[in-house]
This record gives sequence, structure tokens and C-alpha cells, in this order.
Amino acid sequence: MEQTTRIRKRVPKSCRRCHRRKQRCVGFPTCANCNAANEPCIRLETSPSWHHAMSKGALAQRIEALEAHLSAITEGLPSNIREQPIESPERTPSALGEQTEREPREKSRATAYFGPSSGVTLTESLSTIVKDGAWTDRSIPIHGTEHHEPLSPAPTAEQGKAAPPDDTLGKQLLDAYFINMHTRQPFINCAEILQLHSRRYDTPGTGQLEQYGMFKLFMVYAIGAAMLQQLTEQYESTTPSAYFATAMQFDNALRDSLSITGIEGRVLMVIYELRSSSSSSLWYNIGMAMRICIDLGMHRESHYRTLEPLEAQLRRRLFWSVYVIERHVSWSLGRPFSIAEDEIDVQIPLDIDDPTSRYVGVEHAMGDLSSDTAHGTNIPTIRRFIATVHLQRIMSRLHTKIYRVDRNLPDLIPEISPLLASLEEYKRGLPPLQPNDNDFIRMHWNNCVRALLQPFLSILDPEEDLIRTCLHASGQMCQLFKRSQQNGLSGYSFLLANSVYIAGLTMCFCLFRSPQLWRMSVANDLRACSSAIFAMAERKSSFRKYRDDLENMINRAMAFVDEASSHSLCISNQSATGVEGSSGSHFANLETSKDPVASTLGLQSAAILEAQEQEASFNAQNPFADVSLEDFWTGENLNFPTLDVFGFGWDSLEHFEGYQ
Repeated sequence: MEQTTRIRKRVPKSCRRCHRRKQRCVGFPTCANCNAANEPCIRLETSPSWHHAMSKGALAQRIEALEAHLSAITEGLPSNIREQPIESPERTPSALGEQTEREPREKSRATAYFGPSSGVTLTESLSTIVKDGAWTDRSIPIHGTEHHEPLSPAPTAEQGKAAPPDDTLGKQLLDAYFINMHTRQPFINCAEILQLHSRRYDTPGTGQLEQYGMFKLFMVYAIGAAMLQQLTEQYESTTPSAYFATAMQFDNALRDSLSITGIEGRVLMVIYELRSSSSSSLWYNIGMAMRICIDLGMHRESHYRTLEPLEAQLRRRLFWSVYVIERHVSWSLGRPFSIAEDEIDVQIPLDIDDPTSRYVGVEHAMGDLSSDTAHGTNIPTIRRFIATVHLQRIMSRLHTKIYRVDRNLPDLIPEISPLLASLEEYKRGLPPLQPNDNDFIRMHWNNCVRALLQPFLSILDPEEDLIRTCLHASGQMCQLFKRSQQNGLSGYSFLLANSVYIAGLTMCFCLFRSPQLWRMSVANDLRACSSAIFAMAERKSSFRKYRDDLENMINRAMAFVDEASSHSLCISNQSATGVEGSSGSHFANLETSKDPVASTLGLQSAAILEAQEQEASFNAQNPFADVSLEDFWTGENLNFPTLDVFGFGWDSLEHFEGYQ
């Protein structure tokens, strides 16, 4: 049999310019000749074999770039369209059977796990109180990995070609990043970014270091643009997703490697994702960054002994930045940490500024405030980061000791006092901070107190002072968050937004448990939480559901407090006139009440009213009627030892600056 040979059609492997000039075409996607001539490198789109001239490494990079671009485009599509497979018109019964078997597995895989510290148990407890089944469906503003909602539309091919910003916009983007983000996570070499920004119009080289440098620069642009969208409504320039898509087009060999550059690249992408979506998928990315740190030994002090002092300082900042983000993400989602606390012995970075962390914009923004704090001494910009690391280590111990599954919750009550003492010691030992940095630390400190006490609210006695402490800490966090947003001093991640939302629900739960704690200051705290959630919902449409849920819960809590107050007033009047048997009539009223809120009064709330019945005239004969609300909270003029049993010495919001 005669063997036939296939004749292959000759097609040019070079670009059009090199083919026309009969030059050797080397390089992809831009050849060396076109790059040197600063001309566009165009290849035949219909050519089936242009890739034959590429090496295996270049082919792999091309495939990864196409996959990343495809995932970025499909990210904004609805899940039913994104997950729908391409099928032929004819579907066999076996194919139908395979799809039927695959659907249960996909549904089970789509359910992401959220632990108690994420706020899931609190929403379940509230659903039991208000008897609303809608609250049992994990009503928290965090979505699983199957749900992606970017801050702006998904990047298209046109958006992916974002040009470098001009001088005015570039300064705004750099200011937004270094003033708001670099003070939180100072792992980026500031001098290097400024140098890259000054050469942003130059044609980037094809080397891996040059490509990685441009990736970092455009990621800084993307994060800065995302923060400007949160801080001001006047930002109408290039979208954050366009800068992000441009950054992803550069060579990813270094940013995806298991090295220091790989850690930096992943952290930058996680920071961007924290401000552009509400998906829990970032838990995987920051977990990978921490595992690379562990693989390199960055969690041990011995890793830094052979490095130059400046290089060691930068790497310490990088490790602790990964640590802070990984811890915050893990306990916000209720998931385990990547490394235990007792496995870390690396020192915290020095409390000094150096050329790698100093940014002129930060000095201008905070220079006027530095002279007023600490009697004119200069406050390093890294101090807030160091204070955050110390607080995060306390929160890690809190999460390990309280949010555990091997012991019952009542057995963990003795752990509260030592952890509260650690928080109080941390607060006393804080060094002088800038006013806005001080507010930032106090906000997270109050959130830590809330996270410590929240699991025990359902088992504590309604008269327990810890409920009052949790109520006040939740309110202070909401007040501080609202003030930071009003002043436009700091952006926020969706995890911080979830913490504010959970703080509002915690205040409602405290009022359901102890309605006698209602004060005008509590009303102001609830209003601060509600207004903050409303402001976020105006800029992010997916948050409107939780805005409405919070408003509904606040209304129910206030109706519950009003119902309890009216019953306590009735009991007080009956006690003053000497009427007997008022308790039985009161509980009869509860049983016959048609009010859905009043029907939620369980045995524990009835016990509150019965205890109040034994007191003398709760409202008419109140011996503390002349005491102001501020005095009641701070305990300065009220000699009542149970109001501040742990010695917190709470201050009002108007005197926060005096805390320094």
C-alpha cells in the first residue's frame, strides 16, 4: 500500500514587520526587533502554526495568561451562565445520568464553611429569638468561593490596556495607597515604587524583574483606585479593575513563584480582593502566602541573622503583614490558622522609619498632628502596624482558647478574665499614636472585646456585667468606624464591614437578653451602626440586603425594649400600691399578647421581669435618676462597683484624644 505524505501549508512564523523586512523574529508576544523600534508587533491571527517558534516555557506562560484573562472576564457573569457546560444538541441518556449525579456533588461543594467567629452562630441565635426563618440562612455579608462580585465590572480587553496615570492622578493613587494602606501593611519598598512610577512611561523590559516591577506598580494603582472609590464619590477616572487587568498581563513567573516576590505578589492581590469583592476565596491565597513564608523559614528568627539589617527589616515587615492579614481573614471566616502561635519566634519590626517605608505624602498628611502628640516627638508611621501586630496576637490566643470545639462553652467562662486582663494591659501599654491611628487601634480593640464576649451572651445571666461590657464595646466600634468614614481617613475591607454589621447585631442581641441596659447612648450607637451600613450599601449594591436585615432587627429590638419597659412600669406601679399576684397577671399578659415581638419573651426574659418586680419602683423611685449617661458608662461619678468590675475605665467618644 502506497504511503501518502501530508503536505503542510507554509505559513510565516514571524510577525508581519519582520516577515516584510526579511528579518529574524525572536521573542513573544513582542519580538526584539519591534521592541527596539517601538513598533507594534502584529502576527497573523489566522496562522495555525505561529506558536511553533515558541519555547515550552513561553507556551506555558501564554496558556496561563489566557486562562487568567478568561477567568477575569467570566468572573462578572451570572453563576448559572458561567457554570453551564457547552453541550451538543443531541444528549444521550448516559449524559443526562452523569449530569444528574454531578448536580448533588456541585451543590454540596458550593456550600462554604463559616465558623462561629464569623457571626453565623449569632444570626442563628437571633433567628431563634425573632422566630424568622430567613435568618437561618447564614445572613452575613461574606460569600463562598462560588460567589464573586467585583467592585466594578469585570475587566474586558479594552479595560486591560489601562495607560499609566498622569502626574495628578498618579499622585492621588500613590497617596491613597501609602497614606491609607502602607501604614497598615508596610511590606512594599516605598523608594522602589516611587522609582518605578517615575519611569512608568518607559517601555518595560522583557526580563522577569522588569515585568514583576511593573506588576507591583499597577497593583499599587489598582489598590489606590479602589480606596479612592471608597473614600470619595468624585473618583471617575480609570477603574481599579482596569489597573488590575493590566497588572495581570505582565509576566507572572516571579509573582507566582515560591519566593519572596511570590509572597509580595499574592499579598498585593489579596489586598485588592479585600476591597473589590466579598468572596472567601482570598483565604486560599493568603494561606498560600503564609505557607511560602513557612517554607522559607520566615517564621523563625534564625532566618534573619544572616541578612543585612535593612533587608531583615523589610522581610520582617513582609512576614508580619502576611500574619496580620491571614489571622484577620481566618477568624473573620471562622477557619483555622495556617500556623500556631507557639511556632513563631521572629521579632517584630523596629519602631523606626527608614527610606523603604518613608513617604512624603504621609509626612505631609500627619506632620501637623505629630507635634501635638507626645510633646513634639516624631511618631514613626510604622507604629500603627506594630500596634496592630501586638493586638492580632492577642486575638489569635482569644480565637484559639474561646472558639474551640473540644470543650463546652460553659467550661470556657474562666478564660474570659485572663483575656480581658491581656486586652487591658495592651491598652495601657500603647505608645503615643496619631489621632486617626489611635481611633483605628481602638476600633479593633473594641471589636476584640466583642469577639471575646459574644459567644457567652446566650448563657450569661441577664444581670451579668459582661453583657453591658459587650454592648458598650460593640457600640464604640460602630462609633469609631462611622467617624473614620465621615472624616475620609481610611478605607475598609468587606471583612471589616462584616465586623461592623455583626457588632450591630450583637447590640440587638444584648438588648434582647438584658432590655434594662437600654440608654440613649445605646440608641446613638445603633444609629451609628445603621448609618455606616447605609453608607456602604449606597456604594455596594449587594450590601443592601444586610442593611435591610439590620434595620429590621434594630426595630424588633427597640420594640422588645419598649414592651419590656411598659411591663416593668406596670409592675412598679403595682408594687407601689401593694397589689399582690402581679407576677402571675404579667405572665398571663405575655401569653395572650398578639405582638410577635412580645411573644419572643422566653423564660429568661420573664426571669428579668420577675426580678424587677422585687425591686422598688424601677422608674419612679430610681436613685440614679440624676446621674448623666456619660457618668453611668464611665463610672467616674457613680460609685457602683459592678459597673466597671474589670477596670476598663471606659471613656466617651468626645475624649478619645485624651486616651493618648
